[in-house]
Amino acid sequence: MPSSRHPVDRRRFLGGLAALGAAAAPALGRRLAFGAEPSDRPEPSGAGRTATAGARGRVQQVRDEIKEYKDPKTGARVRRLTGDGSSNVHPYFTSWAFVGDGAESAIFVSNRTGAYQWYLLEIPAARLVQLTAGEKISPNMACVARGGRLFYFDGPTLRAVKTDTLEDRELYRVPAGFKPALPTCTADGRYVAFAYCQETALSTETGRIYSTMHERYYQHPHSVVMRIDTETGAAVAAWGEPTWISHVLIHPTRPNLILFCHEGGGTCVQQRMWTVDLEHMQARKAVPLYPQRPGESCVHEYFTQQGDVGFQYTLERAGTREEYNAFIRPDGTWIRQYLFPGARPGHIQSNSDNTLVVGDRAYLGPDDKEGGKYLGLMTHANGRVQTRRLAWHGTSWLTQTSHGHPSFSPDDRWVIYNSDAEKCDNVYMADVQSI
Repeated sequence: MPSSRHPVDRRRFLGGLAALGAAAAPALGRRLAFGAEPSDRPEPSGAGRTATAGARGRVQQVRDEIKEYKDPKTGARVRRLTGDGSSNVHPYFTSWAFVGDGAESAIFVSNRTGAYQWYLLEIPAARLVQLTAGEKISPNMACVARGGRLFYFDGPTLRAVKTDTLEDRELYRVPAGFKPALPTCTADGRYVAFAYCQETALSTETGRIYSTMHERYYQHPHSVVMRIDTETGAAVAAWGEPTWISHVLIHPTRPNLILFCHEGGGTCVQQRMWTVDLEHMQARKAVPLYPQRPGESCVHEYFTQQGDVGFQYTLERAGTREEYNAFIRPDGTWIRQYLFPGARPGHIQSNSDNTLVVGDRAYLGPDDKEGGKYLGLMTHANGRVQTRRLAWHGTSWLTQTSHGHPSFSPDDRWVIYNSDAEKCDNVYMADVQSI
């Protein structure tokens, strides 16, 4: 967890790097690595191996990239955090994007050095610290524990890095022939969960987003849902089946409870959301969450900080289309649903007490043609969603990295999001209290 000593530790660490110079960085990285597992504990696969330091710890001053302005369309206060011409992407909307309790230290991935690496941006000081030196890092394949740990995949390898000391350790390695999906962690960072899926050849790739989705679904690749103890390295296979599984979410405070989805698109998948409970030791089963009826499709589920599940669903019947925000307990009870005035957002996320929801589209009515270019703030009452526009993002939606994927800062003051409106992927923040 964060403590008052962390800023001092960081200044001492960064000062030490500057004094030692680039040639000393690898040795320093080795000294900062986690120690070996105790000899009386079984050594998990890959545990204890230290990442090569490389450019980890390199510090850049990026004051010229950070730009604050007033949104001309909504009046919101907006900060652009990146702007060097490279691709920069904050963590997926189901993860924290900040370290600590406020919005001063943001995490994002960037290919500014020619390959994607994860970075910590200390916003007030405009100081950018490179956290990783991986060989096969890609956007969205990481999650953040607010207390200061980043869990990320470097190819098939799950690693953990502490953002204050840069201690970096391998936790787990996906078996050959399988590929991991995006990870998720508990609020305290003790457990990480994800799925790995069988790699298969595909024939319908066109370069357009989601072009292979249906083919992959019908191939019925084998998938396994995994949970990793980040302290011991113990790996548990929680569930598996010959179905494309993705979008795994571990409960923020109940690490035995995991939510996952059957992937493949609404035209194929008959039941998207499922839960599995590791406390069930005998004949464990996956249980459908919100059993879908004909004409319904669900998407973009996430855990609220209270441990409920938020999601969106669409109902098509008699030639009409209705779209909703919904909230449900993991045991399937206490369902609340709220009808949108027009089309739904692409992705949604709740603030700390679930009184406010943000989305990366903001349609104000059924005839609204501009809503896909705005972030929206949503409240819910009397079975309806009330939407107001927070900021214009103007993204193309052409790639995963250009999707807004908004989420709140821990203090609920800011929304972080992505956009390629400036011809490359950049990270922005909008002040919720400014409108």
